[in-house]
Amino acid sequence: MWCVPVGILCKQHLAGEHAEHHQLEGTILRHPHGEAIAEGHAERGNIDTTRLEERHDDLAAEMERRGMNHDSPLDYDGPTFGAGAIDVERNREDLLERCADCAARARERPTDA
Repeated sequence: MWCVPVGILCKQHLAGEHAEHHQLEGTILRHPHGEAIAEGHAERGNIDTTRLEERHDDLAAEMERRGMNHDSPLDYDGPTFGAGAIDVERNREDLLERCADCAARARERPTDA
């Protein structure tokens, strides 16, 4: 979960983070060790399941705003891990270093960055 403003995500990162939300939900709810897997990621600050549904909805709205297809609602009712664990500023810096398209979007949208 990058948790950066959705407006700066390139299409690839927008769709990718969206897909990862569904994968995370499936792992937690259906994998025999899903809760332990999620807890480990939360301890490293990679996920915050208290924000999973809200973040998914933000991503979906941005996808639709850009004309991308979205037909996979997420209604998460599982255990919570990682409340407040994500370092959004660190994620933003990492993302903008990795992806020239996201960096360009951030420059074009200074109020979203």
